[in-house]
Amino acid sequence: MDDFVGYDVERIGAIYSDIQRYIRDFNDLKIDSRDVLDDKRNFYATSMILFSLLNRVFDLGSEVAIAHNLGIPSTYREIFVLLQKNGLIDNDLAKTLIGLVTYRNLLSHEYHGITTEKLFDLTKKISVIREFAEQMQTLQKQQK
Repeated sequence: MDDFVGYDVERIGAIYSDIQRYIRDFNDLKIDSRDVLDDKRNFYATSMILFSLLNRVFDLGSEVAIAHNLGIPSTYREIFVLLQKNGLIDNDLAKTLIGLVTYRNLLSHEYHGITTEKLFDLTKKISVIREFAEQMQTLQKQQK
């Protein structure tokens, strides 16, 4: 790993801003039980917010990997493998984030397969997404 870290500050700042906005939007929905997702408006709003949020989390991971000269990840899973192998995130966080790729792909490619149970399960991962964003922001600040 090269010592030079070249963050695209404007791009990564927009990603952090989007992540924060999507988390706020999700929190505004007050999805505190699976039953709340029986309302179609809540189901579809939650699905779209989480899909958008996951895409931005993957963008963030990719930007960090590129900034640290780890290469350009060819898959979403590879983003977190690269970050983990280079000590930027721990094994547990990497494993959880890699698991989110499946949810993202379901939301994107197999939308008809998303159940209220799966969607509610994904809502429980918001804290992991927040943790990852905060760790990456801290990492970026340390590089200044």
